[in-house]
Amino acid sequence: MHILERKSDNTNEQLLSREEMMHALELMIHRMEVVDSNCASAFPLYSPGSSDQWVVSSGGSWVGGFWSGWWWLRSRITGSTSDQRKASEICQRLSRKTGGDSINRSLIFWYGASLGDLWFGDANARKLVKESIVAIAASYDPEMNCIPLGTAMGGGKDGSEFITIDTLASLIQLLNCSEHSVYHNISRCHADTLLAACGSDNGAFHTGAHFSQGRFRPTDQAGIWSRGQAWAMLGLSRAAVQWGEPYLTYAHSACEYWRRSRPEPLPPNRLSHPSGLCDPSSSVIASLAMLSLVDRMSGGNQWRAYAHRQITTIVLSQYFTGFQENSSHQKNKNGTDSGIFWGCCYKTSQGKDELVESAWGSFFLMAALCILVDAIEPHHC
Repeated sequence: MHILERKSDNTNEQLLSREEMMHALELMIHRMEVVDSNCASAFPLYSPGSSDQWVVSSGGSWVGGFWSGWWWLRSRITGSTSDQRKASEICQRLSRKTGGDSINRSLIFWYGASLGDLWFGDANARKLVKESIVAIAASYDPEMNCIPLGTAMGGGKDGSEFITIDTLASLIQLLNCSEHSVYHNISRCHADTLLAACGSDNGAFHTGAHFSQGRFRPTDQAGIWSRGQAWAMLGLSRAAVQWGEPYLTYAHSACEYWRRSRPEPLPPNRLSHPSGLCDPSSSVIASLAMLSLVDRMSGGNQWRAYAHRQITTIVLSQYFTGFQENSSHQKNKNGTDSGIFWGCCYKTSQGKDELVESAWGSFFLMAALCILVDAIEPHHC
């Protein structure tokens, strides 16, 4: 019996019930059919607002792994062999990305390939995981004691001089799924270097740092970018699961900073611009980090309830379409497709941020819902 057939034991009216979360998952599953039909054999990158006007890519950039991962996750929910075949087919299209000079490959291959191996024992996915680990680890820079951003996938010509926070979780997970300790050691060196370069005493994190004259210098003000802080929380939660202390203490501090600095579930994209765009996707990623730490932090049930409240607010907000509609209908009353999560603040062009629907945002929201209904382990995503 797959999870959509299970019954609820949640009677807390202040939070989404199990049935309501299942309903949201069903809407997102139906939504995937629409996205797939609109994108044909290309990878969906983003769609502005709830317009269903997708910008696609033949290669997928750093987003491609989330399209495959979204289908692996759907397979986990439905138990469908056809969904699993679909995920596997998309996964194999990622193989051309193994040679790209970018740490973003860890995002591609953890979410796009490792989940297929972890959940389904997909042999082709396992092969791709092993190849990607070797390729990514080869980019380790002993002078910097980390794997730099790299020049591909938007890194630019100076990308080899930067370290960034957004791939910490995926790098730790990917390299530590190898049986070879040399890759585990590289991931820990990378994590320690990133903590030293981007951490602060109050739990706020810089999103990146530049290496020059033998040392790192942060590239922004710590804790300002909401999704950057959420990426830090997710990465630290994975480090805590993998190695325990001192990473658990760092993770707890980063989560506490989030709660102090962002009291609302729909935080601004940047604290320095409180009247600007919000970024609900950052709350989703932050919630995933907190859910991963429930069994490891004091007051774990409070952290789970906090994450549950954040996800509840997002699903009930305007940034998730059709929740109040009958799940058998593909369209809302205004003609908009149901199951669109368009709460991802994304730079669509130079100097222009928009709220968009994206494969990565929808994957993370679906993953959070799956964790809350106990369909997947919190530390898998």
